[in-house]
Amino acid sequence: MHVTKILSVLFLLLLGLLSACSKDESSSSAGAKSAPAEVSAGEEIYKKNCKVCHAQSINGAPIPGNKSMWEPRAQKGVDVLVQHASEGFGLMPPKGGNVDLTESELRQAIEYMIAQMQ
Repeated sequence: MHVTKILSVLFLLLLGLLSACSKDESSSSAGAKSAPAEVSAGEEIYKKNCKVCHAQSINGAPIPGNKSMWEPRAQKGVDVLVQHASEGFGLMPPKGGNVDLTESELRQAIEYMIAQMQ
């Protein structure tokens, strides 16, 4: 019975953490209401599929906004980057591990990440 109580408490803590993670990070701390920022398709794809590795540079994944990491890649052209992302490149698995991503979705995510360096 003691183990069941511990598991219940851990489950509730996990739910609390997950709900905290899902809150809108763009809301201001002053509580002022503002229009929600429009999220591009590329940003949405990035957040759902790419952010885990790219936000932390896991296995050398280039961080969006980091010009020194993205500039040499961007110079190769988006078509080459889409091919690398589609087929896998270095330590990145094909399609970032999501076999359901289309070439168009990969392109949108890559274009979003490149645009962050400007």
